[in-house]
Amino acid sequence: MSIFRRATAFLLLAAMAMPALLGNAAARAETLHPLEDVVAAATRAATDAAQAQGYRDLEITARPLDSRLRLQACSEPLETFSSPNASVLGPVSVGVRCAQPSAWTLYVRLDVSTRATLPVLTDNLPRGTVISERDLTLVERTITNATDAVILDPQQAIGLELVRPASAGSTLRHSQLRPPQLIARGQTVTLIAGSEGLQVTMQGRAMANAAAGDRLLVTNLASGRRVEGIVSADGSVHIP
Repeated sequence: MSIFRRATAFLLLAAMAMPALLGNAAARAETLHPLEDVVAAATRAATDAAQAQGYRDLEITARPLDSRLRLQACSEPLETFSSPNASVLGPVSVGVRCAQPSAWTLYVRLDVSTRATLPVLTDNLPRGTVISERDLTLVERTITNATDAVILDPQQAIGLELVRPASAGSTLRHSQLRPPQLIARGQTVTLIAGSEGLQVTMQGRAMANAAAGDRLLVTNLASGRRVEGIVSADGSVHIP
């Protein structure tokens, strides 16, 4: 066989094999799962988690995935998961899992923030101040941390007492507030024992400061015995 005939035969074989090769390459390309789908699934999960805690007007930015990743296409809807106590704002990690046909798991890092109208203090306030409506001003702020959540509703702060000084313009957190003190240590209080049908009242001396709902140790002035009760909103102490 001449060189010309050999070359012609080779070209014919190559031409016949080319569609199969291209088909295999296309098939391999089709088996890869788009990274955009993985990011979209993580973003939806982060959105749902933040909205479940009452946050709206969210801004979510996903950190880029490694473009070299080759994930086999998933034949079922992607599953997402996060740690049970994970924060829903700030840096967030969402796991994305595929079960079939080839199992894989990928973690997507996102930055989540929200714009919200929330109360801030109008003036500098000392420790022990009971918050009133005039102490608060509504402003719009970006929130990037859900840990010890910032108070969004002014009514959640009004009537509560600051446990430490706070400066003008600062937001309020639940850890900064407590029910106002109703009873001071050494104060004479009314003890109430029994049920609604039959109650006995007596006088006692508080052994500590207390707010409504606190458990308080009280010395019965008549017997000298110490008893423990729960402080009511009217300042009386109910013995269970």
